Amino acid sequence: MAQAYQSAPRGAARREAILRAAIAVIGGQGPDALTHRAVAEAAGVPLSATTYYFASKEELFREAVALAAREEVERLEDLVLALAPRALTPADWALEVAALLAADLEADPAQGVAFYELVLEAARTPSLRPEVARWEEAHLRLAEVGLRAVGSADPETDARLVVAALTGLVLGQLVTPQPNFERGVLQPSLQRLFESLTLGAPAR
Repeated sequence: MAQAYQSAPRGAARREAILRAAIAVIGGQGPDALTHRAVAEAAGVPLSATTYYFASKEELFREAVALAAREEVERLEDLVLALAPRALTPADWALEVAALLAADLEADPAQGVAFYELVLEAARTPSLRPEVARWEEAHLRLAEVGLRAVGSADPETDARLVVAALTGLVLGQLVTPQPNFERGVLQPSLQRLFESLTLGAPAR
């Protein structure tokens, strides 16, 4: 069970604490473990608080995983804004992207698991699909900006290859964690992929 919050926040802060506790439950134990009681215990709030803000388990699930997706999109968009003006090599881009994703996974792997639960649930629940679409678009923008900067002849198409590779690498790390994931797995894999996709591009 996720560690209980030490304080009992009110209003919007309490609602967010409940959602973050739900993410921890989903990521740590799976969606079947998500109950109002489990989330209340993880959040350190009364059971009545979870039912006040969320009428059903389904609503709690949708809101929690949507929060995880929105935060992922914000991180990716911030990275795009930070890297886009810079003249980087494929190796530089691989290093920067690997550092961000590996840090996120290390800091909160449960949020990563919870997000992929959202992706699966979106296949069954159309109302969740816009959140997944925004996540995918943010990944594609990041990959496209990087590929365009290092000279890809077809950055839009190549971006889909990069995102597919990233998704597989991150899922693999969530299932079978590697102790040196950033430098031993993610960064060299991304560097090779970026370099292969920009083979023959002018050196920067």
